[in-house]
Amino acid sequence: MASQENKDDSPQETVDIPPPIPSVTEPQKQIASQALQEFEKKNYGACCNLTHKLFVERSMDPKVVHNKAVAEFYQSGFLTTDEFRQSLDKVCQMANISMDNSDSLEDVDHSVLYFNQAVIFYHLRQYKAATKVLDKLFQFIEPIEENLAKKAIMLLVELYLCTYQPEKAMGMLSYAEKNVFNTGKSGGDKEGKDKDDNMADDPTKTKLSLYKTRCLLMMKSMKSSKREIKALITAHPMNLSVLYLKSNFEYMRSNHRKAMKMMGIAPSSSTLFTEAGECLPVMYHNNMGCIHFYLRKHHLGAFYFRKAIQENENALRDITRGAEHNKNLSGKPLHSIGMSRHYELLYNMGIQMLHCGKPVAAFDCLVEAVQVFRTNPRLWLRLAECCIMTNRENNDDDRKLEKRLEVIQGSDGSGIHRKLRLGPGLRTDRVSPGTPAIPASTYEFAALCLRNALMLLPEETQKSDVTNSDDQDTIKPNPESLLVPAPPGNPMKSIEVANLRCSVLAAAAYVGICLNDFTMALQHAENLLKQPRLSGAQRYLGHLYMAEALVALDKIADGIQHLNPELVTDINTLPPEPKSDQDKNEKNEKTEKDKGDKDQETEVKGSFYPWSPRDLTRAKAIMQYNLATAHAIRGEYDKAMANLVESSNYMGTPLPAQMYFLKLYLDLIEGRRKLAQIVIKDHFGHVTPNRENKMTYKSGTPRPDTSVP
Repeated sequence: MASQENKDDSPQETVDIPPPIPSVTEPQKQIASQALQEFEKKNYGACCNLTHKLFVERSMDPKVVHNKAVAEFYQSGFLTTDEFRQSLDKVCQMANISMDNSDSLEDVDHSVLYFNQAVIFYHLRQYKAATKVLDKLFQFIEPIEENLAKKAIMLLVELYLCTYQPEKAMGMLSYAEKNVFNTGKSGGDKEGKDKDDNMADDPTKTKLSLYKTRCLLMMKSMKSSKREIKALITAHPMNLSVLYLKSNFEYMRSNHRKAMKMMGIAPSSSTLFTEAGECLPVMYHNNMGCIHFYLRKHHLGAFYFRKAIQENENALRDITRGAEHNKNLSGKPLHSIGMSRHYELLYNMGIQMLHCGKPVAAFDCLVEAVQVFRTNPRLWLRLAECCIMTNRENNDDDRKLEKRLEVIQGSDGSGIHRKLRLGPGLRTDRVSPGTPAIPASTYEFAALCLRNALMLLPEETQKSDVTNSDDQDTIKPNPESLLVPAPPGNPMKSIEVANLRCSVLAAAAYVGICLNDFTMALQHAENLLKQPRLSGAQRYLGHLYMAEALVALDKIADGIQHLNPELVTDINTLPPEPKSDQDKNEKNEKTEKDKGDKDQETEVKGSFYPWSPRDLTRAKAIMQYNLATAHAIRGEYDKAMANLVESSNYMGTPLPAQMYFLKLYLDLIEGRRKLAQIVIKDHFGHVTPNRENKMTYKSGTPRPDTSVP
């Protein structure tokens, strides 16, 4: 919080401010001393009266104006944030201070002013601005008052964590332990026990350990985190922050049931908000939603996210009840100004609804979240996926009965003049109403989202990011590491960026084909196949999309080269992950788990959403069907029929409607009318009266499942 500045007996040095400030008299010194005593006793009303007397006599003294503003802000219960910010700006003008333009703190006496400004920026969630101010203050950390130095360092550590800079936060904690708090490091079993005892008695050491654990978790140094959390649990077994950190630790180790258990044993608090303005019910329900997401219980996770959104709205309603007629910051407690997590919760809810198979609801959530987190390329990809799923739910849609019934749309005439009407095909050119710039669940808007995602991704990525060393207490960052911002989550490292680029390119190639923009689809598919971190499924899709684009551009010979079934060797949806020392450590720790934990590990591995084709045989069959289609377009009907017959044997039942279209097309164009009639009577008897009781079946003719009429 804002801190009261100490009253100095020495005259204020003001060279640039006319007129010069008069010297401090003895009565003024006594009033200042009394005001400080009243402030320390938390008698803010008496303190305000005394500072007002000083202000009447020394209205041009920046220090008096600042102290008066701080006392009044405390007296209001931190409700007059707008007035306090105006007072700080006035003090800066009086002292000729420009926090935006100056490179460093010009006068140590201005350190409290810098700190108060950083506190305001922090609660407004302007973390970069607050960090910039405190970085200037840190250059003079040694000569300033010890209490203020401790507060500034702790706030700077918090800001580094809020801006996802755990390495800087860890370095600041090491400096604070050695030079400011004088805690030192302990080693050995006996000293470790002494450390636990001291931690239980010293709140400062506990806070430092909590910050250190947060840094280690953010850097994913699990072994060091485990040591710190063990010491915290020993010293404070029922501390809310410690239990939440323990739950986060188990969550990151994929022990989701243990994480849920830790959330359940956390004691209920009488206060709804932490000192940083975080709403505890919102935190609880959001964390439970994340845990159920990784447990593949998406509908239950959506329930918890919905509860978190409701709790967030209720908390905001209670806070803003006293400031209904004030559109500015005043009327709300300082710690609650940045309390709302509405857009973060909408982001989580949108991702969860997407996995629930509800793309329209997910789109509504994400399109609102993207207004705030517009620099997140992952969010743009998720919006595009909502558009794709709205128009095509999954790859098994074409196997549904209603799709197969579109092969024969009806009949005209009667008797010997009866004619059957074949369907035009499953693909229809959808015309999107309006402009693609207007958010809607269309392929046009999906293409716009994917372009934004590609623009936000850097051109090149580095090979490695961070060198983990669990034998030490520090983690050495690679100076060549690449971090791409992805709010509200952690910044993406180079490996994550490479994986995301593959997903974006695959989606962009598919959307280009759906929009008949085959040139752009070919470009994206070529770029996709050049990526070094392709998963088996993405490589498979890349060849399919590239072949379809080439065939559509009348480059059938080139397209056939990508439709070789022998190219299909892997359809794993997970990208390749390089092994590291951290992976080895986690592997060793897994041996200590019981059977229940092993079952849980198996449960949470793999893709979060079911993907078709599910096996390699069916994937090769789909590739062979596309090869048959390419041969048919080229006029090579014998090759087309051979590939179609072979693919139908491994495609699985029910067969997709496209295979019936292709079979009838090949039979009719080659004059095999009898065989076409057999297929129609065998599989579409609802439009063929007088169906023969005995039918001869030619080997290789596509058959659906027995449930098809």
